[in-house]
Amino acid sequence: MMMLSTIALAAGLVADGSVRVEGRGGTTEGGQDPRSIGVSGDLHGRASDADGALRFGLEPSVVLAQGSQLFVRGFGAAELRLRKDAWVRVRQALGYGSIDLSPLAPAAARVPIQPPPGSGFLSVQESNTSLELDVTATRRLRIAGSASWVVAGGANADARATFPLSRGPLLHASSDWSATRLDTLRLQLEAFDYRYSNDRRASVASLAAGWRTLLARGTQLSTSLGAGIGRSRSEDKTAATVVYAVGGADLRSTPWRNVSASVGALVEPLGDPLSGDLIERGSVRVAAVWDRHRMVALSARVMGSVALTSGSGSPTSPQAGDRYLEGELSATVPLDARSSVAAGIRAAHLSRPILDQPSTQWVAFASYVGQLPLIR
Repeated sequence: MMMLSTIALAAGLVADGSVRVEGRGGTTEGGQDPRSIGVSGDLHGRASDADGALRFGLEPSVVLAQGSQLFVRGFGAAELRLRKDAWVRVRQALGYGSIDLSPLAPAAARVPIQPPPGSGFLSVQESNTSLELDVTATRRLRIAGSASWVVAGGANADARATFPLSRGPLLHASSDWSATRLDTLRLQLEAFDYRYSNDRRASVASLAAGWRTLLARGTQLSTSLGAGIGRSRSEDKTAATVVYAVGGADLRSTPWRNVSASVGALVEPLGDPLSGDLIERGSVRVAAVWDRHRMVALSARVMGSVALTSGSGSPTSPQAGDRYLEGELSATVPLDARSSVAAGIRAAHLSRPILDQPSTQWVAFASYVGQLPLIR
């Protein structure tokens, strides 16, 4: 039976890849030269049948700046159907190398949105081992839960001085109830307990209730509100317990055929990855795209955050009121169905620069992206 399943999965293997090349340049500020050339690849594969699926991915990136920097991320995942309406998933993700953490690097989903380390390039290691269960209990009720062991931070002593290594469990549980054809109610529980290489510890458990609704065709609104209890421990073993607010809102809309936009805001307690302090941070995201298919596409995004509480007072600790803002404006022109070129500008601003960073940075960039259908 196992051999037959393996053969069936192999017969359904699909793999796709892409390559991105970007050059960027700007003025040198605070001794930091933003000029660089980056090359990154993205390989994803999937093999599946009716009872399960195997997935894998590999994302290497090389940056040529003041020397060569190499970073590689990869993951492997397996899904197994327990019954018609229940799935279990196991996933292992790893990352290692020297990574560009500058806010002027190509856009990525940075969570949380916050000032970068004082150094643009750092030796970093990442590991995320997770187990997830997803059950559709009834026609209206869906229940999901996951448990992860997360490791992230500097890969050596020099890197950990500004980016301490953290490790610990992350738990998530949620239930979604389809109240009407347009409305879904959610109850969500999250908890983490991270220990840092600088002897700090941050632990949070939060509970939030949410609502998602379709306001109009192509327009969706999601909101959530709740509370969390956080406990922090400093280097001298002093502990403190604080109650925090948890909440968020997200609006996504496609008002016209060629235009899409999204606006989001979030307030949450978290372990600050640069100091290990437990703080509360508020963040906002705004993005818009005007896409004339097979012609030019214009996109703009702005992300920002503010520290709502202060940390321990170390050089890399957040202070209440610290603000961070980054944005990008770009134009993309397709060359054919599988490739495109783009050009634009990126900028970032810090109200309180960390470790002698410039308060304002900007670059102009040009890039090429090509899609590679590998196995079909």
